[in-house]
Amino acid sequence: MASMAEKMRKKAIKATNTTKSTKVVKYIERCDVVALNRTMELTIAQNERERRESWEAVKDEYIGTK
Repeated sequence: MASMAEKMRKKAIKATNTTKSTKVVKYIERCDVVALNRTMELTIAQNERERRESWEAVKDEYIGTK
């Protein structure tokens, strides 16, 4: 089975080749959207943990002038 990145790469449209249009150019199946969302959940959760930890690390520090 191809990885999610490989699947999405095949369906990608180069930004330089696109124009604004109402015509549907590519269709991404719902199962691929769900799988992509699941893979992104891990990254989003990791980012949230890091953001929370960095805030906790500096919350009592005073940063500024006089």
